[in-house]
Amino acid sequence: MNYIFNVLWFEDNVGWYGLEKIQLESIVEEHCLKCNISRKRGSDFNVTELLHESFDLILMDYDLATEQSGEKIICDIREENVFTDILFYSSQYDAMIAAIKDISPPIDGVYYSNRKIEEFHEKLSGLIAKIVQRSENLINLRGFVLDNTSDFELRTKEILNICWQKFSEEQQSKLVDGVNDLLNKKCRWIKKQIEVAKKQDEIFVYSNNNDHLLSISDRLDLFQIILPILSSDFEMPKYICPTNFKEFYIESVNMYRNRLGHIKLGEKTIHIKGNDVAINRDFHRLLRKNIAAVEETIFKIEQYITQNI
Repeated sequence: MNYIFNVLWFEDNVGWYGLEKIQLESIVEEHCLKCNISRKRGSDFNVTELLHESFDLILMDYDLATEQSGEKIICDIREENVFTDILFYSSQYDAMIAAIKDISPPIDGVYYSNRKIEEFHEKLSGLIAKIVQRSENLINLRGFVLDNTSDFELRTKEILNICWQKFSEEQQSKLVDGVNDLLNKKCRWIKKQIEVAKKQDEIFVYSNNNDHLLSISDRLDLFQIILPILSSDFEMPKYICPTNFKEFYIESVNMYRNRLGHIKLGEKTIHIKGNDVAINRDFHRLLRKNIAAVEETIFKIEQYITQNI
């Protein structure tokens, strides 16, 4: 699961869907996830399309206004080895249960609810909590953070490339100065590190275990050069991006990425800013919220420089 919770919803009643869609989005947002809903009518169902998409939850109305009934669609889905959790609901609860009981062998991963608002909300909330909790483990967390930060780093590089192509010679000169300054700093830093390493009693052990930031830190420094240019020369609104994007990026995701890259399986805490932080539900929610915020910021920058410059 990423920071987006994908739902496939089979519902023919437009009015009821519109009201309950708001409730579903609210429940998902409690877990610091963004809700993405694909609504289908019974007549829209095509099981082959489902094989090319990934959903975290399927909501299925029993009494669809079509020849395709809810339980028949569920059977088709399971026959294609799609095992996404399904909430099967209806105002005709007894008829729905009777229809599903006639199916042999029994269908796994299906939960049932009346269409009554309170019961539906309770079942929906409990099922979403179970699905999210199932994904909240260290392996998934590390993959989630590393995948997204790798994507952010590639997009940061591409934003710099686009700005370079669109900037005037005067604006480009500021980036050239910035790169020269970074390269000079790297030369001094490398020379100093070599001197320190050669003084160590165990030069191999020291060098092999010396952690340091590389290109993402440099590109974030270059970001701090292009942002004032985008703001003053190209009138990019200030709300699009924090003034100190580097600090925002590091505080939101990068420092967590660096720690998660070295944490061992089974560890229950992560050391952040001199403090041990518990790896629990709140920590998972924090990272989902932070990554969503960075994603939104980078997307807005990409959108602005490609559409307004």
